[in-house]
Amino acid sequence: MQKQLTKGILSLVTLCMIGSAAACSGEPANKTKSDNHKAEEKPIEDRQELTKLQQYSNDPDIKEGKEEDFDLIGTLKKDAEKEMTLNIDDQLVKVPKSSRMEVEGSRLKDMLNKEVEAEIDAAKQEAISIELTPKAKADKDGVYEQDGDERKIVGIFIEESNKHITVKVPSGKKTYQKSTDFEKEEKGSLKEKTVYLEINSANEVESIEKEDRE
Repeated sequence: MQKQLTKGILSLVTLCMIGSAAACSGEPANKTKSDNHKAEEKPIEDRQELTKLQQYSNDPDIKEGKEEDFDLIGTLKKDAEKEMTLNIDDQLVKVPKSSRMEVEGSRLKDMLNKEVEAEIDAAKQEAISIELTPKAKADKDGVYEQDGDERKIVGIFIEESNKHITVKVPSGKKTYQKSTDFEKEEKGSLKEKTVYLEINSANEVESIEKEDRE
């Protein structure tokens, strides 16, 4: 009986010593090695953490990280005091408005039922600026910005030769001769893609750029 009691006391002392050692280490006994290291930031496309508004954006900057501001493109359907409603891919999306939201180039009421681009503060999830897209600004010839005889055009790419580029605009097809310093950074086929052209005062195309959200 005495031997059993002594054995029980020794076992209890041993358990207490193990518990004390764990307590002194300052770490739970079941803490794993991976818990000691902060998880590395993963690319946004590898996470299921897109915020509500990010889910509706095709902005390439989103892939750079969750904290990046981003753009939303859609048709402005409704404007209220503290929020606005955009139609994005046939879905009505309510977007909170910052108290400092800037309206660029036009009045907000004049943008109703037109395609707009809103810049969203990623942290606050609210719009900080809004403007018409180049498509919405464009006239029948695709011109959305002009400075004297120089202009910028948006259209659908049709074809390209060594000397010319043809695009489709609301009034029909337009063909422009390439300038001697013509620039084209895009690789791969542009057919049926939305493109932006810079036209000089000689009515020559100086550069072409693809819409990066397509």
